[in-house]
Amino acid sequence: MTKEKKNLPAKSARASFLDKVRQSQAISATPKQETLAKALANESRPRLLFAMDATASREASWEIAKQITGAMFKAVPGALDVALAYHSGGRLQEVTPFSPDAKVFLNKVHLVSCSSGMTALNELLDKATQITRLKALVYIGDCFEENPDAAVELAQQLKLKGVRCFMFHDTSSQNQGYDTEAARTVFEQIAQITGGALLPFDETSPQMVKALLEAISIYAAQGIKALEQKTKYLPAARLLLEQMQPGRQN
Repeated sequence: MTKEKKNLPAKSARASFLDKVRQSQAISATPKQETLAKALANESRPRLLFAMDATASREASWEIAKQITGAMFKAVPGALDVALAYHSGGRLQEVTPFSPDAKVFLNKVHLVSCSSGMTALNELLDKATQITRLKALVYIGDCFEENPDAAVELAQQLKLKGVRCFMFHDTSSQNQGYDTEAARTVFEQIAQITGGALLPFDETSPQMVKALLEAISIYAAQGIKALEQKTKYLPAARLLLEQMQPGRQN
């Protein structure tokens, strides 16, 4: 009995010491593991590039575009990284960092304003070919004043990278004398080549445009099958799939 009592404090002290070591290791390892897990999650998360023509001809419908952009985050919260790109003055002005944070994105959208100059869609498409993990490019524009052959070649490059282009054609500037018909032909070619869609940007029906953006976001984050599952209660998903019919592999 005496020997056992003498050994008890030693065992207790040793067990206590080992518990402290284990706790220390767990505490120091957890942040590293969390950081690694977040990094891996970020590396696998798909991306959507939301791009806009910010030339003067689009000023009349600019506010509508700002109002509907949040739909991309609402459809698949946290599952998709989105960046903003816009061109004006004959060049690509900016491509923001990708983020799953709607607030950061929307704050940036509201800071952008229209200015005069030629379109720069080709420069934007070229930039898109350099972005990794990009699943979809959403573009809102009205005119096209560049080399159409270059646009087709860039669309073919995007197709090889698995990027679908969803081209919203804003024809409202026709009332101001702008030529939107040439753009329609090019936008349609880009959409067809990449397996995307040519869609109307109707400032009188912002809810339809918003619903289409939601459907595109579901596709970009989760793929064709997820979009097909939404057709029962999201009519825009059905409309989008009909447009994407030639290239519905993934």
